[in-house]
Amino acid sequence: MKIIRILFTATLLFASAATSFSQDRRLLETKIADLLAQLPANDTRYTDKLMGDMFSLGETGIKIICDQIIPAGTGDDTRARFAVESLSRFLSQKGKEAEKASWEKICIVYATAKKDNGVRDFFMKQLQIVGGDATVAAMKSYLNDKEMCYPALAAIQAAGGKTAELALAESLKNKELPCAAAVMNVLSTMKSNLAVNEYIAFAADLNVNKRASAFNALAQSSSPLAQQVLLKAAKDVMYRWEVSGATSALLDYAKNRGQEGDLKSMDKICTLVMAKCKDKLTVQNKIKAMTIYVGFHGVDAMSVLKKAAENSDKTYRNAALRTSLAIPGKEIVQEWIGYFPKATPEAKPGIIRMLGERGNESALTLINTSLSNSDQKVRIEAAAALASISGLKAVPSLIEYLRNSPGAEDQDAVKAALMTVSGNKEVALLKPVLKEGSPAAKKTIIELLAWSRGNEYFKEVLPFTSSDDESVKTAAYKALSDLAGPDDQEELIKLLSSAGNKNSIEDVQSALASAAEKISDPERRSDLIIKAIGTSPAKEKMIPVLAKTGGKEALDIVLKEFENGNSGMRDICFRTLTSWKDYTASRVLYEICASGNKTFEEPAFDGYIRQVRAASLPDEQKLLLFRKILPFAISSERKNQILRELSRLQTYQTLFLVGNYLDDPETSAAAASAAMYIALPSGGSAVGLYGTLVRDILTKAVPKLAGSEGEYNREMVNKYMAAMPPDEGFKLMFNGKDLTGWQGLVENPLVRSKMRIVDLERRQAEANMMVPSNWSVKDGCIWFNGKGDNLCSVVQYGDFEMLVDWKITKDGDSGIYLRGTPQVQIWDTSRTDVGAQVGSGGLYNNQVNPSKPLKVADNPVGDWNTFRIIMVGEKVSVWLNGELVVDNVTMENYWDRKIPIFPKGPIELQAHGTDLAFRDIYVREINEKDYNLTPEEKAGGFVSLFNGRNLDNWVGNKQSYVVEEGMIVIKPENGSGGNLYTEKEYSDFVFRFEFQLTPAANNGLGIRAPLEGDAAYVGMELQILDNTADVYANLQPYQYHGSVYGVIPAKREYLKPLGEWNYEEVYIKGTQIRITLNGTIIVDGDIAGPRDNGTMDHNEHPGLKNSTGHIGFLGHGSVVRFKNIRIKDLSSKE
Repeated sequence: MKIIRILFTATLLFASAATSFSQDRRLLETKIADLLAQLPANDTRYTDKLMGDMFSLGETGIKIICDQIIPAGTGDDTRARFAVESLSRFLSQKGKEAEKASWEKICIVYATAKKDNGVRDFFMKQLQIVGGDATVAAMKSYLNDKEMCYPALAAIQAAGGKTAELALAESLKNKELPCAAAVMNVLSTMKSNLAVNEYIAFAADLNVNKRASAFNALAQSSSPLAQQVLLKAAKDVMYRWEVSGATSALLDYAKNRGQEGDLKSMDKICTLVMAKCKDKLTVQNKIKAMTIYVGFHGVDAMSVLKKAAENSDKTYRNAALRTSLAIPGKEIVQEWIGYFPKATPEAKPGIIRMLGERGNESALTLINTSLSNSDQKVRIEAAAALASISGLKAVPSLIEYLRNSPGAEDQDAVKAALMTVSGNKEVALLKPVLKEGSPAAKKTIIELLAWSRGNEYFKEVLPFTSSDDESVKTAAYKALSDLAGPDDQEELIKLLSSAGNKNSIEDVQSALASAAEKISDPERRSDLIIKAIGTSPAKEKMIPVLAKTGGKEALDIVLKEFENGNSGMRDICFRTLTSWKDYTASRVLYEICASGNKTFEEPAFDGYIRQVRAASLPDEQKLLLFRKILPFAISSERKNQILRELSRLQTYQTLFLVGNYLDDPETSAAAASAAMYIALPSGGSAVGLYGTLVRDILTKAVPKLAGSEGEYNREMVNKYMAAMPPDEGFKLMFNGKDLTGWQGLVENPLVRSKMRIVDLERRQAEANMMVPSNWSVKDGCIWFNGKGDNLCSVVQYGDFEMLVDWKITKDGDSGIYLRGTPQVQIWDTSRTDVGAQVGSGGLYNNQVNPSKPLKVADNPVGDWNTFRIIMVGEKVSVWLNGELVVDNVTMENYWDRKIPIFPKGPIELQAHGTDLAFRDIYVREINEKDYNLTPEEKAGGFVSLFNGRNLDNWVGNKQSYVVEEGMIVIKPENGSGGNLYTEKEYSDFVFRFEFQLTPAANNGLGIRAPLEGDAAYVGMELQILDNTADVYANLQPYQYHGSVYGVIPAKREYLKPLGEWNYEEVYIKGTQIRITLNGTIIVDGDIAGPRDNGTMDHNEHPGLKNSTGHIGFLGHGSVVRFKNIRIKDLSSKE
């Protein structure tokens, strides 16, 4: 980048700033297009910035945008509408009153001049935001327009004020006003009395909506003229609720009169309504009248409240008590306390509840005595009220109440009250009552102890499991699961052995499981239960508990009992297995299937499928588990059942497996549907599976897609295949039939490289002769018999992605050699003597870089595992059974640690003295041109310009520009900085890259540049700059990040914070250039103008005339990192 030199004088800086406005020569239309292109913006702050720019366009510019608002269905005016709406919001902010008034005038013009009602409505909505008196004057005539009345009314209402009120009142003189009801509703919110006579006239209208609005307007006007009209209207409807709301309006009027000091009218109306409302159809209005009356008279309205409390209607009674809650002070409490003895039995519970809600301690005496009231309902309310007012202090009284109350409802009430106030200390106070209380009290206390979940109460409750009282015994059994801890298991096992009642057995089983689950080590939770099963005659009661405690040994016990027990025991064991806490029981269900048990085979198969489906496992692991049970899917129904499950697993291996079922008429439809769901993008992803094998499977699947949506699905799959990248993708390394493509091992890569061709060929032939004695193919797998050397691919691989399933036997030890170099480790994790407990997948022979996997993800010995291995350059990533175990780690060269791993070499299956098997071996070669490209980019014609390993195909300063961790990093300390260019020249293209800035970083992207000269002038330079650095605070607009240096300025504020990666795309076609930073277009311009008419910096830029040139990074002494660099050449495209 060419930054203004440090020695610029202050005068020059001032002069350049003064002329910066004249340098912006974009036409007004271009500015508008630029502005609209950025809408909608990502956040309000930036939108406000754009709105400031929009207002600065002046009236002419704003009207150009307004002219783009068009009738619905005639084009896309989304951006223009967003701009107009955003401007209205922006100018409605405080401090922008003058600008808002100017915008209001423009909106009025468009709201009145446009012929299309939809467009007029849109601008009237803007007036709702920015309108004032001018809006009222312009909109009032539209109140008589049937189509525009409502939006005009909304604008007038939003404007508000006396002018609006006068305009609306005046409009009601037109008896045919199309929105008269709405106008009266607005006037009612203003409490306007300017049109009372018009309200009275509309109150007699036949239209109920108009009548209702008129009644409401009269009520809110508070005019004395309204009273008789409203009294008559309420009387006509017998003070009931109905659509016009006459009675409610009358009461609103009464309230408004009261607020104006006319208590006489308020009293008269409320008293009348309370007297006239005598049934359920009028009770709501009666309540409203009472509430208004009490609201004005407070404690002086006690006589009205007492009378209401005596009413036979429960709704009205409760409303009176709720109303009294709003009366402040102690006086009202004393009134209710004094009244309580005289209250009706129906009213007393409600009074106590209300006093509890008030929370006044002066009511405690009454509430405490009410705990012994003869009326159970009063006692129940008193318990809750006491807890509400006294909190912890209420506990002794509540315990006494609990001790003396035999009724179940009393016990429930005191239990609820104690739960609201008690802590551990208070719960302990219950223990004495547990010994001497009534059966009802004991039951309640046991339930409260269980609620506390205190393990210390387990021994207190346990004896009551033998109580003579059935309710106490039941409560004790149910409480055990909440109270039991690990140390209580033996007591529970004894109890379980003696329990005879079905419900009691289930309660103890639940308690035993709860106690065991509190043990921290999951594998130890079943220990005591397993021990008891071995000695107890009641093991059939204990086995079901293992379903909740789990563990490998527990599973083995259940399987053993299943195999050796009688029919009853087998039933119990099987139910235990199918209700197991996790998918691990699927192993035993599999063994039941494999046993051929005719009674349980089918439900075991179904149970296995259910458990695997519900398991939280990676798709790769689920696939292995479904494949394991697949041999027992003999019927087409079962095969289709598994195919439906496989359709949820979006992996290549799943698709390749499903493809095997497309030729069977009984499974082809399910397989085709599964193939579609697996291969096509799903779950919000834009990327599906691709490659020749994928295409072949989908091509075969398309005609087999059946059902009601078959035609739609066929079309969807065909469209997907048409857009699929042309890459070969994964291909078979092993054909499942023989060892074609594989050969024997000849020495190591270093030794082989020194052999004469004739010697190598001879040795290779000898090694190939030995292969059949060590390696064989059986049942679609490659098997090693424990003797001999590695099996090597004939093809030499550089960068690749590999999929392979493997299986080992006990004490097994093997691996996958990459480029002829050991190795991705495979071993039996039980071999702790050699460190195998760390798991498989690690780069075993590394010494400097990590050699151990990130986690253990192995399946049990004898089960299949699956690797996904990606190798690019020296970096290796490994997934084992869907879990990432090696994350982009450098693989060291075992054969010569002084040099990097070889660029190419065979993939080898290691021979290591134990039986092992491999299957489903696929490989996808990663072409340097495809490095880090997405499938969409591949399909779109992009190629990678940087392979993540070296600077091949780049020229220039390769001392300062170095490759580290898959990035190009410029390190100025290695030289002056300098430039790094593509070896090839480009004309028109789309260039994408990511970059990471350091503080005050300064670099540039040269395009259409020669290798010599200053790229900013002899080509074009696109700025790469830390805009936030103080040293760059006074740059010219065309000098900030993204700008075409000296030519076109970029929009700012779109760089990510320092240290984060930014994504940038450069599009150039002819003279058109567009730069997108982190998803936002920051430059969208044409270099033809500056090329022909002069540039912003007034310097010569001959490079603007170039039609082709190199692309390069232009260093200026700062550390900057680049990655994921790719290009799409547009030169041969229209």
